[in-house]
Amino acid sequence: MSVLPDFESAEFAPALKAIRKQLQLSRTALAAQVGLSTAAIQRYEAQDGSNIKPSREAYERLSKVLATLLADSATAAVSPPPPVAPPVTIAPAPTAQPAAPLTSILLADATLEQLIARAKAMGAKKVTVEF
Repeated sequence: MSVLPDFESAEFAPALKAIRKQLQLSRTALAAQVGLSTAAIQRYEAQDGSNIKPSREAYERLSKVLATLLADSATAAVSPPPPVAPPVTIAPAPTAQPAAPLTSILLADATLEQLIARAKAMGAKKVTVEF
């Protein structure tokens, strides 16, 4: 049984998007797994005049990949959680002004400025930050 409604159905586009979101996949990630373009996935999900219907072959590949991913995510949900790794610590970068003694801070608690300063203190010539 397919996890998607028939590709001719009006429910196909919202169902495809809902399953993709449930699996926490981007359109690009899903497209790569199915062997389609990101634009194709976007147009299959569109609920306006720009939407297109997949070919029978593309529909079958989508259904197969999504069914496998849903089964894998269901299996992962009942698996025991992975062991928790100890927190990574990063020491603040030395400053030009004498400050309090250096103490370790958790990487998760470090500010962007502290991370950049630390990278530069370790010899980085350039630090690029992308969001």
